[in-house]
Amino acid sequence: MKKIIPITDLQRQAGQVVGSLSDSDEPVVVTQRGRAAAVIVSVERYQQIEADLERLDELELSEMVERGRAAKAAGEVLSHAEVKRRLGVADVRADAPAHKLTAKRGAKRRRQA
Repeated sequence: MKKIIPITDLQRQAGQVVGSLSDSDEPVVVTQRGRAAAVIVSVERYQQIEADLERLDELELSEMVERGRAAKAAGEVLSHAEVKRRLGVADVRADAPAHKLTAKRGAKRRRQA
């Protein structure tokens, strides 16, 4: 069961509240004006939450990669040109590599200066 304490009790008994965190895995909910304002957890519990979130992120990324590979194998992909067409992005020059366009723009800027 969650422990709920008003912020004034936390101010008066901060050491006791923090000390009780190591005895229990439960969070302490701090209220202010009758509403939940903060949650305090032990360092160990916080680290566990962080590790769990990291694992979930890795699982989500793995699933996204797997879905992408399955889509590619099934031919459910779009070319770069098709994506740009659907987004309405105009190609500056389709036949020129990006690094050459950048070099030309830089040279043009130097001449204008």
